[in-house]
Amino acid sequence: MVSKKQEDITEPQDLESKDMWLRRFRMAKTQQTLTLMVERAIDQYHQKPSVLGAIYLAECQRERELETGMLLNR
Repeated sequence: MVSKKQEDITEPQDLESKDMWLRRFRMAKTQQTLTLMVERAIDQYHQKPSVLGAIYLAECQRERELETGMLLNR
């Protein structure tokens, strides 16, 4: 039996949500891990500009959270 990855079961409209990407990126506890996660996401969705926008916004927020050591709410 083959299990599906998280990316395979995500709804297409959820991919355009900054909050969905932010939840994923909050698993990264260091800047290096965040960079790897973002690069992988960009490689996977590079042909979808609206998804790239959501990834970029979530990345920026997570970077600020890592720098300040606290979670930012909107």
